[in-house]
Amino acid sequence: MIRKLFILFSFGIFSCSVCAQDSLVYKSKWQMKCLVGANIPVTKLLQGAETDYLLQYDDHSYYWQFMSMSYFFHKHWGLELNFQAGTSSKIKHRADNFITDVQAKYDDKYYVHPTTGAEYDDDEFYLFLGDISRGYLGLIYRFETKKFYVYPKFAIGVISFSTDWGSADLKEKNSNIECKINYSSKKIPNDHFTIAPSVSFGYKILNRLYLNADIMFSHYKTNIVFKKETTNLYTNKSSMEYFDYKKSISTLSLGTGLIYIIH
Repeated sequence: MIRKLFILFSFGIFSCSVCAQDSLVYKSKWQMKCLVGANIPVTKLLQGAETDYLLQYDDHSYYWQFMSMSYFFHKHWGLELNFQAGTSSKIKHRADNFITDVQAKYDDKYYVHPTTGAEYDDDEFYLFLGDISRGYLGLIYRFETKKFYVYPKFAIGVISFSTDWGSADLKEKNSNIECKINYSSKKIPNDHFTIAPSVSFGYKILNRLYLNADIMFSHYKTNIVFKKETTNLYTNKSSMEYFDYKKSISTLSLGTGLIYIIH
């Protein structure tokens, strides 16, 4: 869903005509913003289990926002539509981390051969969407002087990330007993409704260019459960274990970048 919204958003931006009018205090109608930043967890989703590495997610991540468009329909009021893409080094290495974690968990008694769908994710990385995608539509209140501005905002949106499968073949040492472990969740793409109050503030460095800083607090609820099924291939008996990721997640996002006055 985030990918489709991004395509429509990009088309809308490039369809806008750029006017040559000089920007004035409270006179600008269209603004475009680019920034980079970090997501800092207030509450954490990950729990230290091997299934953490099957989530295309990290509590600590960095993000980039190539395009964010604001339109002011009133002297003080406007709307903002923006997309953020995020990732982390932990996400990039989660396939290796899953394999290492499962091997460490069972290799005292078994020969272990794990695998996971996360191994194939590197071929599907999208620069504009990242591993974690966020899209927001928000209401802006505008306060400006000749050199400074402060824009309090309240937005709603969606945060999207994926989950993967994992498995492991186990052969007990000094015996012929073999087991199969499968990890799975019901949903692969996961979209979570998000509320996000924020504030942007900055300083004018050129006639149409502002240095910008963003502070955002986002909150959403997840509904992810992983099932771990262990099957003894000799007796064909299975046991189940569940890893619950149903949580309320709050994140503080800090970013810096530039705002360009289009019109």
